[in-house]
Amino acid sequence: MSNSSCPPSGSPSQSYLAPTVASMLAWLVAVGLIWPGLAPAQSPAADSASERGGTVKVLMVGDSWAEFMWVAGSLRTIFAANGHPEILEEGGTTAISGSTAAEWAQPEFLALISDALANHPEVEVVQLTIGGNDFLAGQPGGGWHTGMSAEDFTALQAQVLGHAETVVDHILSIRPGLHVLLSQYDYTNFVDSLLPQCPGTFNDLGQPTPLQINTAATQLQDQVEAFAATRSRVTSVRFLGLMQFHFGFPDEGIEPGDLIPPGDLSRPSPLPSMFLQSDCFHLGGSGYDLIAQHLWDGFYALQLTGLLFTDGFESGDLSAWTPGR
Repeated sequence: MSNSSCPPSGSPSQSYLAPTVASMLAWLVAVGLIWPGLAPAQSPAADSASERGGTVKVLMVGDSWAEFMWVAGSLRTIFAANGHPEILEEGGTTAISGSTAAEWAQPEFLALISDALANHPEVEVVQLTIGGNDFLAGQPGGGWHTGMSAEDFTALQAQVLGHAETVVDHILSIRPGLHVLLSQYDYTNFVDSLLPQCPGTFNDLGQPTPLQINTAATQLQDQVEAFAATRSRVTSVRFLGLMQFHFGFPDEGIEPGDLIPPGDLSRPSPLPSMFLQSDCFHLGGSGYDLIAQHLWDGFYALQLTGLLFTDGFESGDLSAWTPGR
Protein backbone atom coordinates (compact mmCIF):
# COMPACT_ATOMS: atom_id res chain seq x y z
CA MET A 1 0.00 0.00 0.00
CA SER A 2 1.18 3.50 -0.69
CA ASN A 3 2.56 5.38 2.27
CA SER A 4 0.15 8.17 1.36
CA SER A 5 -2.51 6.36 3.39
CA CYS A 6 -0.66 6.92 6.65
CA PRO A 7 -2.42 9.32 9.01
CA PRO A 8 -1.22 12.88 9.43
CA SER A 9 0.26 14.17 12.64
CA GLY A 10 -2.22 14.26 15.43
CA SER A 11 -2.74 10.58 14.71
CA PRO A 12 -5.69 8.30 15.30
CA SER A 13 -6.45 6.96 18.74
CA GLN A 14 -5.45 3.39 19.57
CA SER A 15 -8.51 1.21 19.17
CA TYR A 16 -9.17 -2.16 17.56
CA LEU A 17 -9.37 -0.49 14.15
CA ALA A 18 -6.20 1.54 14.68
CA PRO A 19 -3.66 -0.75 12.90
CA THR A 20 -3.39 0.19 9.24
CA VAL A 21 -4.28 -2.39 6.63
CA ALA A 22 -0.59 -2.55 5.71
CA SER A 23 0.48 -3.29 9.29
CA MET A 24 -2.23 -5.93 9.66
CA LEU A 25 -1.09 -7.62 6.44
CA ALA A 26 2.50 -7.49 7.66
CA TRP A 27 1.49 -9.19 10.90
CA LEU A 28 -0.43 -11.87 9.01
CA VAL A 29 2.62 -12.57 6.87
CA ALA A 30 4.81 -12.78 9.98
CA VAL A 31 2.61 -15.36 11.67
CA GLY A 32 2.16 -17.32 8.45
CA LEU A 33 -1.56 -16.78 7.96
CA ILE A 34 -1.02 -15.42 4.45
CA TRP A 35 1.87 -15.67 2.00
CA PRO A 36 4.06 -12.60 1.43
CA GLY A 37 2.91 -12.36 -2.17
CA LEU A 38 -0.62 -11.66 -0.97
CA ALA A 39 0.45 -8.50 0.87
CA PRO A 40 1.23 -6.00 -1.88
CA ALA A 41 3.43 -3.03 -1.05
CA GLN A 42 0.97 -0.87 -2.96
CA SER A 43 -2.76 -1.18 -3.37
CA PRO A 44 -3.83 -2.41 -6.81
CA ALA A 45 -6.42 0.36 -6.67
CA ALA A 46 -3.66 2.96 -6.34
CA ASP A 47 -2.89 3.10 -10.06
CA SER A 48 -3.54 6.46 -11.65
CA ALA A 49 -6.90 7.06 -13.25
CA SER A 50 -5.24 7.42 -16.66
CA GLU A 51 -3.60 4.01 -16.27
CA ARG A 52 -6.96 2.50 -15.33
CA GLY A 53 -8.62 4.11 -18.32
CA GLY A 54 -11.48 5.87 -16.61
CA THR A 55 -12.56 8.84 -14.53
CA VAL A 56 -12.47 9.16 -10.76
CA LYS A 57 -16.08 9.78 -9.75
CA VAL A 58 -15.89 8.61 -6.12
CA LEU A 59 -13.64 9.77 -3.29
CA MET A 60 -13.45 7.28 -0.42
CA VAL A 61 -12.99 8.90 2.99
CA GLY A 62 -12.85 7.31 6.41
CA ASP A 63 -11.52 4.46 8.51
CA SER A 64 -10.46 0.86 7.87
CA TRP A 65 -13.74 -0.10 6.21
CA ALA A 66 -12.94 2.56 3.62
CA GLU A 67 -9.32 1.45 3.41
CA PHE A 68 -10.10 -2.27 3.12
CA MET A 69 -12.51 -1.53 0.26
CA TRP A 70 -9.97 0.79 -1.37
CA VAL A 71 -7.11 -1.70 -1.12
CA ALA A 72 -9.30 -4.53 -2.43
CA GLY A 73 -10.68 -2.40 -5.26
CA SER A 74 -14.20 -3.48 -4.32
CA LEU A 75 -15.97 -0.46 -5.82
CA ARG A 76 -14.21 -0.54 -9.19
CA THR A 77 -14.74 -4.30 -9.36
CA ILE A 78 -18.47 -3.88 -8.85
CA PHE A 79 -18.71 -0.85 -11.14
CA ALA A 80 -17.09 -2.92 -13.90
CA ALA A 81 -19.23 -5.97 -13.14
CA ASN A 82 -22.31 -3.80 -13.62
CA GLY A 83 -21.14 -2.50 -16.98
CA HIS A 84 -19.37 0.71 -15.95
CA PRO A 85 -15.58 0.15 -15.89
CA GLU A 86 -15.14 3.86 -16.68
CA ILE A 87 -16.26 4.80 -13.13
CA LEU A 88 -13.27 4.80 -10.79
CA GLU A 89 -12.68 5.51 -7.11
CA GLU A 90 -9.82 7.12 -5.20
CA GLY A 91 -8.81 6.75 -1.55
CA GLY A 92 -5.03 6.76 -1.40
CA THR A 93 -4.78 9.71 1.01
CA THR A 94 -8.24 9.71 2.59
CA ALA A 95 -8.95 6.07 3.56
CA ILE A 96 -7.10 5.77 6.88
CA SER A 97 -7.40 2.81 9.21
CA GLY A 98 -7.90 3.78 12.83
CA SER A 99 -9.27 7.23 12.10
CA THR A 100 -12.24 8.50 14.08
CA ALA A 101 -15.09 10.86 13.35
CA ALA A 102 -13.58 13.19 15.95
CA GLU A 103 -10.30 13.28 14.01
CA TRP A 104 -11.92 13.80 10.63
CA ALA A 105 -13.60 16.91 12.05
CA GLN A 106 -10.18 18.44 12.78
CA PRO A 107 -8.47 20.87 10.36
CA GLU A 108 -5.59 18.56 9.40
CA PHE A 109 -7.94 15.77 8.36
CA LEU A 110 -10.36 18.14 6.62
CA ALA A 111 -7.38 19.41 4.65
CA LEU A 112 -6.80 15.88 3.31
CA ILE A 113 -10.32 15.94 1.86
CA SER A 114 -9.81 19.44 0.42
CA ASP A 115 -6.58 18.38 -1.27
CA ALA A 116 -8.08 15.18 -2.68
CA LEU A 117 -11.05 17.03 -4.13
CA ALA A 118 -8.73 19.63 -5.65
CA ASN A 119 -6.70 16.83 -7.26
CA HIS A 120 -9.81 15.09 -8.59
CA PRO A 121 -12.21 17.74 -9.92
CA GLU A 122 -14.47 15.13 -11.57
CA VAL A 123 -15.47 13.48 -8.28
CA GLU A 124 -19.25 13.42 -7.93
CA VAL A 125 -19.63 11.39 -4.72
CA VAL A 126 -17.71 11.33 -1.45
CA GLN A 127 -18.24 7.95 0.20
CA LEU A 128 -17.78 8.64 3.91
CA THR A 129 -17.26 5.87 6.47
CA ILE A 130 -16.63 7.20 9.98
CA GLY A 131 -17.84 6.55 13.52
CA GLY A 132 -16.85 2.90 13.91
CA ASN A 133 -13.74 3.68 15.94
CA ASP A 134 -15.59 6.17 18.12
CA PHE A 135 -18.20 3.49 18.86
CA LEU A 136 -15.71 0.64 19.42
CA ALA A 137 -13.36 2.64 21.64
CA GLY A 138 -15.09 1.07 24.63
CA GLN A 139 -15.07 2.40 28.15
CA PRO A 140 -11.33 3.30 28.25
CA GLY A 141 -11.62 5.37 25.06
CA GLY A 142 -14.95 7.06 25.64
CA GLY A 143 -16.86 4.73 23.32
CA TRP A 144 -19.89 2.53 23.84
CA HIS A 145 -19.80 -0.23 26.46
CA THR A 146 -22.33 -2.45 28.19
CA GLY A 147 -22.29 -0.36 31.37
CA MET A 148 -23.07 2.90 29.56
CA SER A 149 -26.27 4.63 30.61
CA ALA A 150 -28.90 5.49 28.02
CA GLU A 151 -28.20 9.18 28.61
CA ASP A 152 -24.47 8.76 28.03
CA PHE A 153 -25.06 6.72 24.88
CA THR A 154 -27.38 9.43 23.56
CA ALA A 155 -24.60 11.93 24.20
CA LEU A 156 -22.06 9.72 22.39
CA GLN A 157 -24.35 9.41 19.38
CA ALA A 158 -24.82 13.17 19.27
CA GLN A 159 -21.06 13.62 19.46
CA VAL A 160 -20.40 11.24 16.57
CA LEU A 161 -23.14 12.83 14.47
CA GLY A 162 -21.83 16.30 15.26
CA HIS A 163 -18.39 15.38 13.97
CA ALA A 164 -19.91 13.74 10.89
CA GLU A 165 -21.92 16.88 10.21
CA THR A 166 -18.72 18.96 10.37
CA VAL A 167 -17.14 16.71 7.74
CA VAL A 168 -20.23 16.76 5.52
CA ASP A 169 -20.51 20.55 5.75
CA HIS A 170 -16.83 20.89 4.84
CA ILE A 171 -17.22 18.68 1.78
CA LEU A 172 -20.28 20.53 0.53
CA SER A 173 -18.72 23.92 1.22
CA ILE A 174 -15.91 23.01 -1.17
CA ARG A 175 -18.19 21.67 -3.89
CA PRO A 176 -21.92 22.15 -3.23
CA GLY A 177 -22.90 19.94 -6.15
CA LEU A 178 -21.29 16.84 -4.67
CA HIS A 179 -23.28 14.07 -3.03
CA VAL A 180 -22.11 12.54 0.27
CA LEU A 181 -22.80 8.84 0.70
CA LEU A 182 -22.69 7.68 4.33
CA SER A 183 -21.47 4.10 4.05
CA GLN A 184 -21.56 2.45 7.47
CA TYR A 185 -21.01 -1.05 8.93
CA ASP A 186 -22.46 -4.51 9.42
CA TYR A 187 -22.59 -6.45 12.69
CA THR A 188 -19.42 -7.44 14.53
CA ASN A 189 -18.39 -10.98 15.50
CA PHE A 190 -16.83 -11.23 18.94
CA VAL A 191 -18.30 -14.73 19.40
CA ASP A 192 -15.81 -16.88 17.51
CA SER A 193 -13.22 -14.47 16.11
CA LEU A 194 -9.56 -15.50 16.36
CA LEU A 195 -7.40 -12.42 15.77
CA PRO A 196 -5.42 -11.32 18.85
CA GLN A 197 -6.74 -7.74 18.75
CA CYS A 198 -10.28 -8.92 19.43
CA PRO A 199 -10.28 -9.98 23.12
CA GLY A 200 -8.96 -6.62 24.32
CA THR A 201 -11.63 -4.72 22.43
CA PHE A 202 -14.27 -7.18 23.63
CA ASN A 203 -13.25 -6.51 27.24
CA ASP A 204 -13.17 -2.74 26.69
CA LEU A 205 -16.75 -2.98 25.41
CA GLY A 206 -17.84 -4.77 28.58
CA GLN A 207 -18.02 -8.23 26.95
CA PRO A 208 -21.29 -7.56 25.12
CA THR A 209 -23.59 -10.24 23.78
CA PRO A 210 -24.36 -9.98 20.06
CA LEU A 211 -27.81 -8.63 20.97
CA GLN A 212 -26.33 -5.88 23.11
CA ILE A 213 -23.76 -4.62 20.61
CA ASN A 214 -26.04 -5.09 17.60
CA THR A 215 -28.83 -3.16 19.31
CA ALA A 216 -26.46 -0.30 20.10
CA ALA A 217 -25.07 -0.33 16.54
CA THR A 218 -28.62 -0.21 15.19
CA GLN A 219 -29.47 2.78 17.37
CA LEU A 220 -26.41 4.65 16.10
CA GLN A 221 -27.29 3.74 12.50
CA ASP A 222 -30.80 5.08 13.06
CA GLN A 223 -29.31 8.42 14.08
CA VAL A 224 -27.05 8.47 11.01
CA GLU A 225 -30.04 7.90 8.76
CA ALA A 226 -32.11 10.52 10.56
CA PHE A 227 -29.31 13.02 9.95
CA ALA A 228 -29.05 12.06 6.26
CA ALA A 229 -32.80 12.50 5.85
CA THR A 230 -32.47 16.17 6.78
CA ARG A 231 -29.93 16.93 4.04
CA SER A 232 -30.77 17.05 0.36
CA ARG A 233 -27.31 15.96 -0.80
CA VAL A 234 -26.60 13.27 1.80
CA THR A 235 -27.61 9.60 1.60
CA SER A 236 -27.12 6.77 4.06
CA VAL A 237 -27.18 3.13 2.94
CA ARG A 238 -27.72 0.48 5.63
CA PHE A 239 -25.84 -2.82 5.74
CA LEU A 240 -26.94 -4.25 9.09
CA GLY A 241 -27.71 -7.94 8.59
CA LEU A 242 -26.33 -8.06 5.05
CA MET A 243 -23.70 -10.71 5.87
CA GLN A 244 -26.25 -12.83 7.75
CA PHE A 245 -28.47 -12.67 4.68
CA HIS A 246 -25.81 -13.64 2.15
CA PHE A 247 -23.89 -16.24 4.19
CA GLY A 248 -26.49 -17.60 6.60
CA PHE A 249 -25.55 -20.14 9.25
CA PRO A 250 -25.78 -23.40 7.27
CA ASP A 251 -24.41 -25.52 10.13
CA GLU A 252 -27.47 -24.46 12.11
CA GLY A 253 -29.91 -24.99 9.25
CA ILE A 254 -30.11 -21.27 8.35
CA GLU A 255 -29.41 -21.00 4.63
CA PRO A 256 -28.30 -17.92 2.68
CA GLY A 257 -31.37 -15.77 2.07
CA ASP A 258 -33.26 -16.99 5.15
CA LEU A 259 -32.47 -14.00 7.37
CA ILE A 260 -33.81 -10.87 5.69
CA PRO A 261 -31.98 -7.74 6.97
CA PRO A 262 -31.76 -6.57 9.67
CA GLY A 263 -31.48 -10.30 10.36
CA ASP A 264 -31.21 -11.77 13.85
CA LEU A 265 -29.79 -9.21 16.29
CA SER A 266 -28.95 -11.99 18.72
CA ARG A 267 -26.39 -13.35 16.22
CA PRO A 268 -23.09 -11.90 14.98
CA SER A 269 -22.10 -11.57 11.35
CA PRO A 270 -21.19 -15.11 10.17
CA LEU A 271 -17.52 -15.92 10.62
CA PRO A 272 -17.07 -16.96 6.94
CA SER A 273 -17.90 -13.37 5.97
CA MET A 274 -15.14 -11.92 8.14
CA PHE A 275 -11.54 -11.13 7.16
CA LEU A 276 -9.62 -14.45 6.98
CA GLN A 277 -12.67 -15.97 8.68
CA SER A 278 -11.02 -14.76 11.88
CA ASP A 279 -11.71 -11.04 12.35
CA CYS A 280 -14.23 -9.53 14.75
CA PHE A 281 -14.99 -6.37 12.76
CA HIS A 282 -13.53 -6.30 9.25
CA LEU A 283 -15.06 -8.27 6.40
CA GLY A 284 -13.24 -10.46 3.92
CA GLY A 285 -12.96 -9.53 0.25
CA SER A 286 -16.22 -11.22 -0.72
CA GLY A 287 -17.97 -9.37 2.11
CA TYR A 288 -16.78 -5.99 0.88
CA ASP A 289 -17.76 -6.93 -2.68
CA LEU A 290 -21.27 -7.60 -1.36
CA ILE A 291 -21.21 -4.21 0.36
CA ALA A 292 -20.10 -2.58 -2.91
CA GLN A 293 -22.86 -4.35 -4.86
CA HIS A 294 -25.41 -3.20 -2.28
CA LEU A 295 -24.12 0.36 -2.66
CA TRP A 296 -24.46 0.01 -6.42
CA ASP A 297 -28.02 -1.31 -6.17
CA GLY A 298 -29.14 1.25 -3.59
CA PHE A 299 -27.27 4.34 -4.74
CA TYR A 300 -24.60 4.34 -7.44
CA ALA A 301 -26.70 2.78 -10.22
CA LEU A 302 -28.94 5.83 -10.04
CA GLN A 303 -26.50 8.52 -8.95
CA LEU A 304 -23.69 7.86 -11.43
CA THR A 305 -25.43 6.58 -14.56
CA GLY A 306 -27.56 9.58 -15.47
CA LEU A 307 -30.81 8.09 -14.22
CA LEU A 308 -31.21 10.54 -11.33
CA PHE A 309 -31.57 14.28 -11.81
CA THR A 310 -33.00 15.49 -8.51
CA ASP A 311 -31.74 17.33 -5.47
CA GLY A 312 -31.23 14.41 -3.14
CA PHE A 313 -31.48 10.67 -3.53
CA GLU A 314 -34.84 8.99 -3.94
CA SER A 315 -34.25 5.38 -2.97
CA GLY A 316 -35.19 2.46 -5.13
CA ASP A 317 -36.81 -0.64 -3.69
CA LEU A 318 -34.17 -2.06 -1.35
CA SER A 319 -36.47 -4.86 -0.24
CA ALA A 320 -35.61 -6.95 -3.31
CA TRP A 321 -32.75 -8.82 -1.65
CA THR A 322 -30.99 -11.43 -3.76
CA PRO A 323 -28.52 -13.75 -2.02
CA GLY A 324 -25.26 -14.65 -3.67
CA ARG A 325 -24.85 -11.56 -5.88
